Amino acid sequence: MESREFRNTLGHFATGVTVITTTNGMENIGLTANAFSSVSLEPPLILVCIDKKASSIEALKKDRPFVVNILQQEQEAECWGFAKRGQDKFAGVSYTISEDGVPMLQGNLATIECRVDEIFEGGDHYIITGKVKKANYDKEKNPLLFFRGEIRKMKDLAVT
Repeated sequence: MESREFRNTLGHFATGVTVITTTNGMENIGLTANAFSSVSLEPPLILVCIDKKASSIEALKKDRPFVVNILQQEQEAECWGFAKRGQDKFAGVSYTISEDGVPMLQGNLATIECRVDEIFEGGDHYIITGKVKKANYDKEKNPLLFFRGEIRKMKDLAVT
């Protein structure tokens, strides 16, 4: 199967958008990811898939803390800002610091604080499982979605 055709097919699965944040001890690190899923309720585990070429992958090591910031529909700027390479991704972004020293974006739909549990190879990505330490959400906000290669909001999902 051709890579482009496979990618287009997967684009028909609407996903939420997350920004994964961590620190390497010297600087804050963040990247946009939409390959995210729950794994287990007992114990609470999630997974995120990160491209092996991502410069921030080195900061995600076993037992290191990280945060999954699940974006809401008013955070499209954060989505694109954290998707870019080679800039201060936190410039102009409101965030606080967790007890583990990890930046947490403000205004999220949901926030999940984790520790890296396991790292697996999966083709051109690493599959990183996280043991959940804390989680919270805002039931009044709507998700930012990725569908057919574009950022969407709930009202945009009517198929035409």
